[in-house]
Amino acid sequence: MGTFFHAMSVRLPFFTLFFGGMAFWLAYFADRNDFLFFIAAYGVFFGLYIWVCFFQHQLQTRHLLVFGVALRVLLLFSFPNLSDDCWRFLWDGRLAVAGFHPFLHTPSYFIENNIVLPGITPEVYHQLNSPHYFTVYPTICQGVFAISGWLSPENNWLGVVVMKLFLLFCELGTIRLLMLERTPHRSVSPAVLYALNPLVLLEIMGNAHFEGAMIFFLMCGIVAMRRGKTAASAVYWALATATKMLPVLFLPIVWRWLGWRKGLVFCGVFAAATILLLLPLLAVLPNIAESLDLYFREFQFNASFYYLIRAVGYSVIGWDIGERSGPLLGLITLGGTLLIALATKRSFESRETRLVSALLFALFLYLSLSAVVQPWYVCVPFALSLLTRWRFPVVWTGLVALSYSHFDMGGREEHFALIATEYTVLWCFIGWEVWVFFRQSVTD
Repeated sequence: MGTFFHAMSVRLPFFTLFFGGMAFWLAYFADRNDFLFFIAAYGVFFGLYIWVCFFQHQLQTRHLLVFGVALRVLLLFSFPNLSDDCWRFLWDGRLAVAGFHPFLHTPSYFIENNIVLPGITPEVYHQLNSPHYFTVYPTICQGVFAISGWLSPENNWLGVVVMKLFLLFCELGTIRLLMLERTPHRSVSPAVLYALNPLVLLEIMGNAHFEGAMIFFLMCGIVAMRRGKTAASAVYWALATATKMLPVLFLPIVWRWLGWRKGLVFCGVFAAATILLLLPLLAVLPNIAESLDLYFREFQFNASFYYLIRAVGYSVIGWDIGERSGPLLGLITLGGTLLIALATKRSFESRETRLVSALLFALFLYLSLSAVVQPWYVCVPFALSLLTRWRFPVVWTGLVALSYSHFDMGGREEHFALIATEYTVLWCFIGWEVWVFFRQSVTD
């Protein structure tokens, strides 16, 4: 089969025209409520991505990278059509410009008290997906939101474009770092895999999700750590944490990989930088904790093991045990991360690869036990995997599009058969990849 695909050569003009056309249509015109059209288009989009990246080696890397950058510029001007998170971004930014702390009140407070501010209108309010929850976006995000609100107090499209400009620079930085990555175990450039990935293109540059910024800061931190720049890597890690709180999960692994002394320096610098970056949030920590608690207890979307546990609860005792199992799953995630950290120095992989592989599997464990796995979350393990030999996150960036069935016909209901298909195929691929890895390791 591989020989067949290799034999079907594709010319760069055809690829750029068709691939670019698919990206343009999905970012500008796709309707997430029309799932059949969306998944058909995304399937073709992702299939062409796999075909070109893995079977068309005659195409020059530099041409594909330039095209990947051009696609990001093309998507810069689209308004998010697959996610409504951007409305909260705009709301938070305009509140900050108006002198209100974004974490102090829920959006419903302003509507119920008839507080009208530039850009804070009932029209924007009705687009919010969680108007009764406090915001949860940390300070780096809030800073970009505020700049957007300052430059565009009432123009929603322009406000999103301003945010996307920041994400564009982050994306260019990530691609540049991946261009410098040497991965002899890969036949495909990691930079090309990232630059052309459909999920990354649509969720970061199309839907303006700030996982793109976190990925850039994490990549900077990993590169700095590999070069022995412990303090610099800790600062980058703090910037990633001030974008999305997720990198805190990785601290045991980083400490173990660096060793006791360097790990202590890293954690000390990280703690100081993080406290400084998150200082504006200290006074509103109860509000943040309340929203996070409600998020993890009440929201469920595209989960894997969480859904299995919930199904067992319904069948055995007749009610949803999800809320009570959440803390236990959190403890399992923490324990699993500590075990991964302990095993970091005992692996068949090289020292540099072991670090990122450990980060990847800790994150995968976290997502596997989470009640909510939004499609854009998968961009992070995918980016980390590009520094390793593991390819299952590449497959996941294709499969996760099945979760958009939740929005089919505006029903907002899970299609469990499709979710089961997503994770069954993913776990089968992981099993095959682990088997190949250990067989090669024993042979070598």
